[in-house]
Amino acid sequence: MRQLLTTALLSLSLLSYAQDNRTTTELVMSMSQRSLVMPGYLTELKALIARQAYDFWKDGNVDPYVSHLNVYQALYEANKYLGYDSARNMTFNQVGVHSNAVTSVVYSADPYSYYSSSTDGKILKWDILNPTSIPETVYESKKIIQSIEMSNDGKVLMAIFYKEGLALIPTSKNSQEDIQVLEDPTPVQTATFLPGERKYLTVTKSGDLILKGFDAKSEQVGKTALKINELKVDEKDGTIYAGSDEGVLEAWEKPYEVKESPIDDIMENWRQQSYFGYKLGSFSINCLDISPDGNTLAIGRDRGDIVLWDIPNKNLIRIISGHQSTVTDIQFSPDGGLLLTTSRDGTARIWDLTDSRKLPIILDDHDDWVLTGSFDPTGTHVITGGGDEYVRRWPVDPAYLAFRICTLINRNLTKEEWNEFVGIDIPYAVTCPK
Repeated sequence: MRQLLTTALLSLSLLSYAQDNRTTTELVMSMSQRSLVMPGYLTELKALIARQAYDFWKDGNVDPYVSHLNVYQALYEANKYLGYDSARNMTFNQVGVHSNAVTSVVYSADPYSYYSSSTDGKILKWDILNPTSIPETVYESKKIIQSIEMSNDGKVLMAIFYKEGLALIPTSKNSQEDIQVLEDPTPVQTATFLPGERKYLTVTKSGDLILKGFDAKSEQVGKTALKINELKVDEKDGTIYAGSDEGVLEAWEKPYEVKESPIDDIMENWRQQSYFGYKLGSFSINCLDISPDGNTLAIGRDRGDIVLWDIPNKNLIRIISGHQSTVTDIQFSPDGGLLLTTSRDGTARIWDLTDSRKLPIILDDHDDWVLTGSFDPTGTHVITGGGDEYVRRWPVDPAYLAFRICTLINRNLTKEEWNEFVGIDIPYAVTCPK
């Protein structure tokens, strides 16, 4: 009898916990949605409801897989209206603007500045600590800049031009004594730096993989019959990965062996020692990144999904779906736990790779295609840019957005507002204690 009573009490306790969990989750989601739909002219009320929803989410028994996305979006929208600069028509995280589409963003060696490139032919350097300052123009050309990349030591930027070769650009006056701007006019499909070396790798229009030093000496290390959109070199062993328009992932392993990629019988030959090609489908592979531990290759495709590839075992891990259009850029966070993707669907997304059940954070305030994105060196913020000509900077942790609200508002919810937006059955609490 005692055992039955204990079991019954435990069951009631678990049921009560589940009900409390469900009730708090529904409250958080309801408050987040009410904050989102509240008009912007009710700025403070909109922000306080979002902040209180965050407090319930952070401190309560809430299902994390349901509500974290709603909480982030409500906090972001509230901060957007709190930080709006009507004179310059800029929101709080709108940190830069070009005169044409932003094609690429990369951080410098420190977390306080970053570079952006545009189809306007300019590369600008932005100071995060002084977001209203005029950016430094570090390079200007009449050519269309397809993308930029930073060398490992942070001393050289590579600008890849659309159909017109590339340029190597020193990032500071001190480094100009070491290297001048170097123009390589040979048209390329794409290019990348070789990690830890003063060399870069290009794919020519004819499909030759050419390794070049800054002194312009060159060596052919591979050949492909495919159209290559992205190159990535593994820091561990020097393996070259290439994403193709035809949906084939290609790789050349050291020692490199120069021969035509075996497209006709690709599935039979992909485990060769020096070369392999794996057909992932008919969708174009647009972007690649290698995880910090070197074990996973992230692949962004035209289909709008992300393929995670097991590097040591050369096989598929899983496919992540979510974007509604082409994935344009992809990057692991510095600790490898998160993945940033950008897309022509107008959003960037931050995926938690440690828990596949968790919905991604959706960053959706660009008014056009999002073409590029990058984590900062600390992993606490990301920057994005796209066809609307703006560069935006987003915090990864919603705690920053919640904290910012209470630094800008000098009041709390009134009792009447609490009763309406929280509930008369929930004890009143101060949202922003001073």
